[in-house]
Amino acid sequence: MTETTSLDAVEGIPAQKRVLNSAIHIANTLAIIAENPAGVSAKVLARRLEQSLSTTYYALQTLTDVGMIEHSPTTSGLYTLGPQIAALYRGYVANRTQPERLAAVLQDLRDETRARAYLGWWKQGDLEIADTRGRRGAAELRDISAGYRGGAHALALGKVMLASIGSDRWPDYLRQPRLRRFTDHTLDTPDRLRREVLRMRAAGFATDVDEYELGVSCMAAPVRDSAGRVIAGLGVSVSSRRFLDEREQLELAVRRAARDATRMYVDLDPLTAMVCERAWA
Repeated sequence: MTETTSLDAVEGIPAQKRVLNSAIHIANTLAIIAENPAGVSAKVLARRLEQSLSTTYYALQTLTDVGMIEHSPTTSGLYTLGPQIAALYRGYVANRTQPERLAAVLQDLRDETRARAYLGWWKQGDLEIADTRGRRGAAELRDISAGYRGGAHALALGKVMLASIGSDRWPDYLRQPRLRRFTDHTLDTPDRLRREVLRMRAAGFATDVDEYELGVSCMAAPVRDSAGRVIAGLGVSVSSRRFLDEREQLELAVRRAARDATRMYVDLDPLTAMVCERAWA
């Protein structure tokens, strides 16, 4: 294989460092094919890459064998990207859309509401608090910190996540005839919880008023990915007195933060958003 390929087509690799030229050729091959959705011929690739036709065919066969490219289904002799590219793309998006990346949105929510802000997600079959942002003097839920699991029925964040899945996937402690009561206001039966979850699913946000801790109430809203799936929840806790006085303002702030986070995920995954938009049209 020739050693004359320029490094200009591969960003982020200093020219003075030793590189594997075969890997450079492969990367450049994929980049050229990606630029041409209708397909590219081996001759065009060989000319663009400044390499022999036999070397180009060898690389194309290798990439075809592993599913990175495939023969064009419409035009003989052309190559297009293959299904394995989609798997790599999904992995990229999954990495970019981890809930921990919402730290900035969570902090903005804390500052806007002057309240303690929470980020929760569904992990290993239950609600888990992924992150919190405190504020001096803000009402705080007892024992609710990063890593907390359980109590989904008594927390607005938990209700947001429960509303995103079927009750058959709820954790075992929510399938018992009686649910744990944290206060006298806790929803203590699966039927009551299901009715509440349905109501909040329709409303687009969730609340808990004195349900986990007396004197503290919460508001939460779902964060969705580009396919419309709920991947996390954002919420705040305030004193119950303040909750009653400022409920509308808190709802607006929480829903706005959830929309901002959702928009960020959609921007990171435009492919899925485009597919879903066409499917729902």
